[in-house]
Amino acid sequence: MTWKEAVRRLAAHDLVRAQSAAEGPSVITQVTHDSRRIKPGGCFVAVRGRHTDGHQYVASALSQGAAAVVCERPDLQVPDPVPHVLVRNGRRALAQLSAALQNDPGEELHMTGITGTNGKTTTGTLVHHVLRQTGTTAGLLGTVAYTTGIDSRSATLTTPEAPMLQYLLREMVSGGCTACVMEVSSHALSQHRVDAVRFDVAVFTNLMDDHLDYHGTKGRYFQAKKRLFDTLDSKAVAIYNIDDAAGKRIVTDTSARRCSYGQDADAQVRFTLIEDSLKGLRMKLDGARYSFRLAGTFNAYNLAAAYAAARAAGLSRAPVLEALAEAPLPAGRFEQFHCADGTTVVLDFAHTPDALEQVLDALRRSRGDDVMLWCIFGCGGDRDKAKRPAMGAIAERLAERVIVTSDNPRSEDPDRITQDILGGMRRPEAAHCISDRRHAIDHAATGCAAGDIVLVAGKGHESTQTIGEAVVPLSDREEIFRAFAHRGLTEAD
Repeated sequence: MTWKEAVRRLAAHDLVRAQSAAEGPSVITQVTHDSRRIKPGGCFVAVRGRHTDGHQYVASALSQGAAAVVCERPDLQVPDPVPHVLVRNGRRALAQLSAALQNDPGEELHMTGITGTNGKTTTGTLVHHVLRQTGTTAGLLGTVAYTTGIDSRSATLTTPEAPMLQYLLREMVSGGCTACVMEVSSHALSQHRVDAVRFDVAVFTNLMDDHLDYHGTKGRYFQAKKRLFDTLDSKAVAIYNIDDAAGKRIVTDTSARRCSYGQDADAQVRFTLIEDSLKGLRMKLDGARYSFRLAGTFNAYNLAAAYAAARAAGLSRAPVLEALAEAPLPAGRFEQFHCADGTTVVLDFAHTPDALEQVLDALRRSRGDDVMLWCIFGCGGDRDKAKRPAMGAIAERLAERVIVTSDNPRSEDPDRITQDILGGMRRPEAAHCISDRRHAIDHAATGCAAGDIVLVAGKGHESTQTIGEAVVPLSDREEIFRAFAHRGLTEAD
């Protein structure tokens, strides 16, 4: 990509306000908004963040060899020899230039985007599994990992920043992929990370209270999610949960063909539950009776959403259902461990009030009369504080034994977070407060009776814990194996 091509791309999207007269480099070798990663020949895009303003780092980027600058501030002093352009929105510019640098790899892939508060990872993993089982080479981008066909690496963000996103899409094409399934977060949508991606299928799972520390209000959170559907073209398919209060509203302004799923009689892809146990679901989905390895009503919705997305991709009914019937859960999502003495440990990423309630409710309904339900959970620091008392109230109502512990406290005092959680309980004195997460799991492992169910919630697949500025190794999965080893726990289902 030359500098002239870059400017033309920005102008085509009505982003250019003014530009310098400098010729610019014959080839732009890189696009980034991180001055620490700029390389000679790269283009630095200054964006305004919540905590820092990229315009403060233009001089640093230039000192490291940046060949061109894109910025929003007209008062910014960029040396005359340096080609630069003033744009209306730095993040939108970043998305377009990142795609242009990689020659728009998304245009070579069948793109499925999944958004919603809960269920994105499971639904995305299911769609990816179906595509692969039915002969499609597909990549997957989500909370757990980025899988491209060439490489698989741990994810850093649910939806990568635009430069990394486009790089990964190009890697998928190079690796022989013809499709991509990706989770699309509300942060990514509000920050225009996917602006240059044309989605063929978009899926909405549900909308609950989450990320209000970032979006401010549920209305703005909803509008961020809605952007995914508002930008679809008439050839795309918009799949939505008809049973969710926001379902119909989220597709109100889309140009795409609409497809609803759920238990409602009007759902185009309808399901009814036949049996729900820890061993899995039996349900009637789109008129066919099947058994699935996944458990819980919330996973019934994820299965229906994945089925609708796979059908929208052109796959036939029977192969999709057969692939879903054999699909395993993603790591840390209702992952079950069974002990020789009958004790069951469930690992789940549930870190919102609704997710915690759904998991606990599923466990309550599947247990025997004499089985005690334990819940180990905490809440993240520097995040929406309103979730804390709500989750405390849910845990107290649905579990007989509650252990409040640390999640990722970040810069907050873990004890302060615990007090916020206890504030939602009627009898906070009945809860055990054990700040050290390892010790909390140990307490349940030694205190529960044979046959009890222990839920370890909040971190799921994560392998680290953030305390202050330190990121320390901590895997709930490994801790479960260690703590419950004396009960004969050997493997997960």
